[in-house]
Amino acid sequence: MGYLVKITPQAKQDLEDIAYFIALDSQNSARTFIKELVKSVRNTLSTLPESGTIYKGDVRKIAYKGYTAFYQVNHEMQQVNILHIVNLTQPLSVRDLSF
Repeated sequence: MGYLVKITPQAKQDLEDIAYFIALDSQNSARTFIKELVKSVRNTLSTLPESGTIYKGDVRKIAYKGYTAFYQVNHEMQQVNILHIVNLTQPLSVRDLSF
């Protein structure tokens, strides 16, 4: 059985922000893209939790179509916690993200 992938409240807010931005052009595209993004990240990290690269300390990152999910792996609980999901066209330093 694979790892459980949990999306933290902050990452859920990130997804809502992404969806809102995309929905300015198309609500259908926003829904579809968010579903694809979450499915891709969940599928990958549930079977290969360390497939992303190390970002800082125990925080890793994985990308999907221009968006990056930052996450931590808890091997004891066989769980992955998604901390943030962002579009990296804006530098992290101006986003006030802390890991």
